[in-house]
Formats: sequence, structure tokens, C-alpha cells
Amino acid sequence: MPYLKIQTNLPLTKKAELTVLKTASSLVANELDKPEESVMIAVQPDTPMLFAGSDEPVAFLELKSVSLPAKKTKPLCEALCALIEEHLGIAKDRVYVKFISVKKGMWGWKGDTF
Repeated sequence: MPYLKIQTNLPLTKKAELTVLKTASSLVANELDKPEESVMIAVQPDTPMLFAGSDEPVAFLELKSVSLPAKKTKPLCEALCALIEEHLGIAKDRVYVKFISVKKGMWGWKGDTF
């Protein structure tokens, strides 16, 4: 049920996209103690973006999950920023991460809700 969307102004090759998708999927599953089969990741490269008035490499991440525990956001932020820095070369001070906790009845899957 976790969904991570990664937006960046960098163009990415298909190989780089796939590497980020797979690495992020495993990371989110591990950090949230969820089966990877329930994790969805999206990457939106080459998105027109500015941060602090600059178009230097930047990323915005949005992680949504059912009943996301607040105590997990700090380690998740650290891990996600490290992933972006390692795989995309974007400095941690050029990355925002937004966390959204969703109530069980407000998230659907397989034609039902959690």
C-alpha cells in the first residue's frame, strides 16, 4: 500500500529509471516493514522544477501509506535522501520529502479498501 512518487528535473535513461524504481521499492518495503508486493513507485524525470530560484538538480518525493507512523518519517527521509543522492547525484539540501498518512478506509486495492 505504500506509494512513492519521485519527481526530478533531471533527464534519466531507462536504465537509471529502472535502477531507482527497484532500489526505492526495496527501501520503502524494508523501512516500513511491508511486503514489497504492496509497494508502488513512480519516477517522473525531466520535470520542469525550480528550488530556491535555481534549476540545478532537484527532487521532490511524496510518500503515501496507510497509517504511516510519524516515528518512521525521520529514518525514511534520511534513507530516501541518501538514495536520491547516490543514484541521481542530487544533494540532500535539494530534496524535499512529503509524508502522507492515509486512513484505512481511504485507500483501495483489488476493488476493496483496507
